[in-house]
Amino acid sequence: MTKILVLGGTRYLGKVIVNKILEGNSFEIATLSRSKEKIKGRHFVGDRKNVDDLKKVLVHFCPNIIIDMINFDEEDSQGISELYEYGFISELSHYIMVSSFFVYNHFDYDFFSEKKLTENFNLSNIEGYTKRKIQSELKLYSSSLMDISTILRLPFVFSSDDYSLRFQYLCELSSIKSKSFAEPSFKYSLVRKDDAAEAIIKVFKSSPIGITDLSNVGHITSNEILDTLNGVANQIKRSVNPEIGSFPYSVEKDICLNSQKITIDMSIQDALKIEAENYWRSK
Repeated sequence: MTKILVLGGTRYLGKVIVNKILEGNSFEIATLSRSKEKIKGRHFVGDRKNVDDLKKVLVHFCPNIIIDMINFDEEDSQGISELYEYGFISELSHYIMVSSFFVYNHFDYDFFSEKKLTENFNLSNIEGYTKRKIQSELKLYSSSLMDISTILRLPFVFSSDDYSLRFQYLCELSSIKSKSFAEPSFKYSLVRKDDAAEAIIKVFKSSPIGITDLSNVGHITSNEILDTLNGVANQIKRSVNPEIGSFPYSVEKDICLNSQKITIDMSIQDALKIEAENYWRSK
């Protein structure tokens, strides 16, 4: 039986992936995280950044596939790459790193779409999460692990039960007539949590495909998001008075993902409506 290890599989998207995999009863699955939360399958408690913790799990479980939800910087890529090169994951046939479409905030999307980033750019003006994701990708490129890897650049992931409360806040913001706090011109991609999980399952069932984006059908602006969500709120006849803050899904330029390798056959508007209906009905 194929063994799948999910690094960071106890919450949100990772948890959905684990549950969907287990529905098929054809895989043995384990997770590693610092959380002691009980989930289906086997769970190892440990720090993914601690190479010794990671090595113990890899040697004990011997995964054929790794879905890495929590590779956040170059140290994470270096740690798992070295364990692979030293023979501690000898049964591994596919490593999937979940990256981010935010790397395209700093590069020409058309040029870098579903391709490796190049090292001849200046990282000094890039900060935080995006910089760390770029560095983790670069480190993985230079290792032999890249030969059996898929780097999946995800767009914004949303759901009615988003633990960050971004989507819930956005549903309530949509009831406000003023849209001055939105970004009216930028177009970008979003994806439902459940759809993203299904896409990742498609990826691990395939051979390694290098670098891929994940895209819905079409692209959307902030104002279009608010219009779509407002239509659902009016249909269900909900009224709220949220405090206006910053727009929770923001980019610095158009990032219109159009993957040639893996797509979701649903428009962003339809996906937004599904989750908005779930949100309002849960209140």
